[in-house]
Amino acid sequence: MAEEISTAIDSTTLADDLAAFASGRLIDTGGPVGAVAFDPNDRGRALGDGRTVSGWSVFVGDETEEELEDPERIRLPSLTAVLEQDPSVAEVIDAHDGTPGYWSRGEDGAWQRVLP
Repeated sequence: MAEEISTAIDSTTLADDLAAFASGRLIDTGGPVGAVAFDPNDRGRALGDGRTVSGWSVFVGDETEEELEDPERIRLPSLTAVLEQDPSVAEVIDAHDGTPGYWSRGEDGAWQRVLP
């Protein structure tokens, strides 16, 4: 029987072996995260380097479809590294219920769920 993988993650249980999909522009510039997405279908996929996909994706927030579809512009940092770059992402992760969703940062800096 296959072990069921929980989609619940909080920022206190993160490990360096959980990877996030990330916009190259976000990671390469080191700026703040502008949008966050969670896809439970990605959660638990092995990357082949000992890491597992967390299900989370992070973006600047204004990426074009071309940027997001180009594998050369995608990075796979640990979720821990994402939180070190922008600790506010923990607010979304800690409040998350395991369902698919998309959040963006409002002009006031607060995270707003845009899609369920």
